[in-house]
Amino acid sequence: MMKSALLAPALVLALAASAFAQGVSKQDSNTETVKITVSGGFDMDWVYRGKELVNILGGGYQDEGRIESNANVRFDVDLTEKVSVLVNLATVRLNGSYAGIGQLGNGGQNVELWDLAVKMQEVLDPAITIQLGTQNDFAFDIRGNGSALFFAPGKAGSFASNAASIPFSGGDLTYNQVAGAVLWYNRDAAHFALALLPAVQEGGAASDDEAAYAATLYYDLDSVGKGSRLGVILAVDSFGDFGAGATSSVITIGAGASLKGLGGMNNLEAFAEFYFQSGDVGANGNAGGTAFKLGAHYAFEHESAPWVELSITILSGDDDPADTDVDAFLCYDNVNDLMIIESNTFGINWNSNMTAIKILGGVSFTSGGGAAKNNLSLTGALGICTTTEDVPGVGGTVDGLGTEFDVKLTWWYSKAVALEAAVAFLMSSDVLEATNVDQEDSTSLFTLGISGKF
Repeated sequence: MMKSALLAPALVLALAASAFAQGVSKQDSNTETVKITVSGGFDMDWVYRGKELVNILGGGYQDEGRIESNANVRFDVDLTEKVSVLVNLATVRLNGSYAGIGQLGNGGQNVELWDLAVKMQEVLDPAITIQLGTQNDFAFDIRGNGSALFFAPGKAGSFASNAASIPFSGGDLTYNQVAGAVLWYNRDAAHFALALLPAVQEGGAASDDEAAYAATLYYDLDSVGKGSRLGVILAVDSFGDFGAGATSSVITIGAGASLKGLGGMNNLEAFAEFYFQSGDVGANGNAGGTAFKLGAHYAFEHESAPWVELSITILSGDDDPADTDVDAFLCYDNVNDLMIIESNTFGINWNSNMTAIKILGGVSFTSGGGAAKNNLSLTGALGICTTTEDVPGVGGTVDGLGTEFDVKLTWWYSKAVALEAAVAFLMSSDVLEATNVDQEDSTSLFTLGISGKF
C-alpha cells in the first residue's frame, strides 16, 4: 500500500480522535460548536468460484478461492445546524475487473477519498436541501430497499456496459464515483429531487465523459398503507465512443409504485415499475430499451418472522446486433437478488436482456450467545432466467440463461458484527455452456464472511 494512501486517513483519524478527546471542537473565528460523527464498516469474504464462473469473469479456467474485502471510515462534520460536510475514506472492493477486486493477501489495498460533499439545508426555503460534491448514494429506489432497477449510478458501472450481445457480457465489476449537485424539495407527501451529475465517469475530453441528469418525484400514499408511495423519473444519460466515436444520449422515462396494506392486509406489499428509453446511440443508432418488474412481498405474523417474495422482471435485449440500433435496456442498476447472475460483488452483474421469475424467502431464529432475538437468519432465492432475445450458443442461438438457487445464513454475533455463509448454484445454462471449452452448463459459488458496522 502506498504511503500517501496511508497518511490521509491517519491524519483524519488523529484529528477526529483529538476532537473526541476534547468533547467539542471550536474554530477561533467561529463560536459555533463543530460536531463530528464517525461511522463506517467492513466486509471480509472468502469467495470460492467454480472454474466456469472464474472464466466468465476474465480469470483462468480453474476453480479459485480468494479473500475479498473492503472497508470505510466516514466522517460527518456538522459545521452549523444547517451545513454539514461528508468525508468518506474507503478501500473500494470493485475496480473494473475480476483481477482488480480488492483482496487481502495480495499486496494491500489503497485507501481512497471516496466521498467528499457539502450539504446545505433550508436553502432559500425550509423545504430545500442541496448537496454539492460526490453523490454516490443517490438513486431512484421505489421500494427503498437498496435494489434499484434502473438508476443507482454510484453502485454500478458504465451505463452502456450491458449493451453488448455476446454471452455473459454483463455490467462492469466496478462502482462509479459520482460527482455533481443534487437538490431536494420535500413538502408534505411530495418529495422532488433534481440531480445534475456531469462526472459519473471521466473520459478525458468533455465529449467522452459519462454524465447523468435526472429528476425524480415520490408521492407518499399513507392513505393506502403506511410506507406506500408512487414514483416517477425522467433521466438523460450521455456517454461517448459507443462503437462509432460519437456521443450518445439516452432519455429514460419510468414510474413505479410500492403499495403496502392493500385490502387491509398490513403484511402485504405489491410493487411494480417500468421504463422506456429513446435517444441517439453512436453515430446513427437509436435507443429502444424497456424494462418491467411486477411482484409481491408478504411477511407472516410469527415469532420467526418468515417472509416470501415473488416477482417477474423483463429487461429488453438487442434483437439485431448487426444494426446500429440498441434495443437492450441500459441502466445503472443495483439488483443483487441472485448471487451468480445479478451480483456485481460475487457474480457477473447481468443486468439487461433477461426475463426472470424469482422466488425469495427467509426466516429468522434466536441463537444462544447472540445479540438479540432472531439474530440468526436463513434466506433463499430461486431464479428461473432466460435471455429476452437469443444470444450465440453451442450449435446456434440460445436463450437459456439458467436456473439459480441460493442459500444464505447470517448470524448477528452482536449488533455491529455478523458472520455469513452462502452457497449458490447456476444450472442448465445454455448461455454458460458456450463460454467454456468443456461446454459445462453449470457452476457454483461459496462464500464465508464477516461484516461489521460502527
